[in-house]
Amino acid sequence: MMTHAYLFWAFFKISLFSVGGGYNMIPLMQAEIEVQNWLPAGRFMDILAISEATPGPIAVNLATFAGYQVAGISGSIAATVGVCLPGAILLMMLGLVAMHLREKPAFRAAMRGLMPALVGLLTATGIRLGLALVPDGMAVASLPPVAIFAIGLGLIVWKRIPPLPLLMGSAAAGIVLTAAGI
Repeated sequence: MMTHAYLFWAFFKISLFSVGGGYNMIPLMQAEIEVQNWLPAGRFMDILAISEATPGPIAVNLATFAGYQVAGISGSIAATVGVCLPGAILLMMLGLVAMHLREKPAFRAAMRGLMPALVGLLTATGIRLGLALVPDGMAVASLPPVAIFAIGLGLIVWKRIPPLPLLMGSAAAGIVLTAAGI
């Protein structure tokens, strides 16, 4: 039972102190998972990719998988509730406050100030994940992951391809390139 309480508390804290949503929780989750040895070394990026490809918020998917690895189904429930509860509580509280403040100039100004900070946090997370493509000891990323990234980015930005076909195509490209030894 202590393991379940710790799973709940670890993911509750991560969720409570993360600003900007699930992608900004990723580095905190990775650190916690590695410190606790909840996943074998190096598996975090695989789990992250699977969590991104499966339906639902990425932070919830990551917490659910880590909880399952540690304590089975009951562990996944503890971690999932832990990661979801702070957001639910804060959303209800902020919703009540925002209803009363939404027409105030100071509130609107604060919201305008938060947006660039959130974009910066997401950009930093994207850079960290991009650097994970670089194998240890290499100066630059290998061409296939960079090509998949560039093609995916282009399709999202210029052709507005929905995420699901893009993820499926990227996974297929990874399988083909790996099978070809590239």
